[in-house]
Amino acid sequence: MVAALLSVGAMAACTGARTTRPLTPAQLADRDHGIPPYTAADVAFMQGMIGHHAQAITMSAMAEPNGAGPEVKVLAGRIAVAQTDEIAFMQSWLRTRKQEVPQPGDAHAAHDAHAGHAGMAMSGTSTGSMPGMLNAAQLDTLRSSKGAAFDWYFLTYMIQHHRGAISMVDELMQAKGAAQDDDVFKFVSDVVADQSTEVDRMELMLRKRSRP
Repeated sequence: MVAALLSVGAMAACTGARTTRPLTPAQLADRDHGIPPYTAADVAFMQGMIGHHAQAITMSAMAEPNGAGPEVKVLAGRIAVAQTDEIAFMQSWLRTRKQEVPQPGDAHAAHDAHAGHAGMAMSGTSTGSMPGMLNAAQLDTLRSSKGAAFDWYFLTYMIQHHRGAISMVDELMQAKGAAQDDDVFKFVSDVVADQSTEVDRMELMLRKRSRP
């Protein structure tokens, strides 16, 4: 009987030891119904980037009515399509994880979540803004510009905007444990690659134009 009790005790001790061992990423994903582990910084980034992308779409929508040149008009169309698709991905990612899902027009709420959860320093163009976001005066300037003047302001401000998005990715990658989810890592890698390429292209386009 004593031997049996000792045996049971040993087994319980072993079991207890196993439960204190950290779970592997695969075990965590299995525990969370197949969802890879993620951090508050990942969530805040997705929430903030929805509002950030929404402003780029708003800017791009001005191209047609403001008489943008053909080159700028095509660029604006591509940006709008790409970032609309990316917003849908980010909303789906958040929804799957039962996190708050900002709507594209809810830029202020998205920023609050981004700053609050991630603790990231904001260094945008206006107080309390995400990096690269246009302030009210810049949006008014873009909205009131026409033709060649619109092209110049659009390129200048979109370069600023894209660089801000890249800065947000840099901040995310510095957060402990962030971007370990393959979907998040691939997404932010694509953001950097695509927007860096577009910045280079817009800088070339801008050199051919005179400031209004």
